[in-house]
Amino acid sequence: MAHRPADSLLAQLADDLADAVVRRYRLDRSETLAAIRAEFSRRPALLDAAEKAIGLDDIKRMRVYRDAAQTVKKDLYYRLRQYRRKPSVADQELPDLTQLTAGSAASERLETIQRAAREHVSTSERLPHLPEFFEQLLSMVGVPETIVDVGCGVLPILAPLDGTGLATREYWALDKDREAMTAVRAYARLRADGRVRPLEWSLSEGWARAHDAGLPRRCDVGLLLKVVPVVARRSSALLTVLAATPADRLVISGSTLAMAKHQNIERRETRVLRSFIAAYGLLELDSFRTPDEIVFLVERAT
Repeated sequence: MAHRPADSLLAQLADDLADAVVRRYRLDRSETLAAIRAEFSRRPALLDAAEKAIGLDDIKRMRVYRDAAQTVKKDLYYRLRQYRRKPSVADQELPDLTQLTAGSAASERLETIQRAAREHVSTSERLPHLPEFFEQLLSMVGVPETIVDVGCGVLPILAPLDGTGLATREYWALDKDREAMTAVRAYARLRADGRVRPLEWSLSEGWARAHDAGLPRRCDVGLLLKVVPVVARRSSALLTVLAATPADRLVISGSTLAMAKHQNIERRETRVLRSFIAAYGLLELDSFRTPDEIVFLVERAT
């Protein structure tokens, strides 16, 4: 059997691997293919192997290919597990938001805000049905005067704080993600009404530090959106801090789809949320569901 040209063989290998990866993971195929090609190009031994191979099956059995495939899959999976889609977000998207001024055109503001939101995974997942999410949320909790949003990401830059939302006097946005908080601070400065209150803060710091920074001793509503399951997996001891969120009512939620894989995780996330509710003596008042999220309204038992 005649050998195929090495470049043609590597191109087919990259296509096949890209197909396999996007079937399993929630990745854009073109970006995946580009990452695979870049990894292949860094491995001259792979090109040498392709020149000697007699076909796809032959080279797929080789260690040099398996190592390259494993490396690129690990890298792509790692990227998916990050809350920002790409390392350049801090250098490319968020500075655009910080550069907006009070005189910026409304269309420019909207476009820049949405672009920044798309770069934050948990926020971007809500974008296709964001009006539905906020409509159901406000129907469930009304328009609170004070809100504390724990692990907020960049959701505050999209919150409906105008129109009926004008009743909200203070929206405290708490997160340890420095880049996300850069975006929220820029948005707060742009609004210039003092209602969005960004605070770079971690659960491990405890609530005393947040109160010292101005957080009210009690807020009307605490938002713990997609936070409880993450903390339960990574630092379960900090669930006690979450349960002590200083708010009369808590909105807790979980994802219906895995961040990285094409996998429905609604049942697993619901189990974690209900375990949290039971463990800390919370009472379930209401709930709703969107295509990517299951949401519960709870309060502390009296």
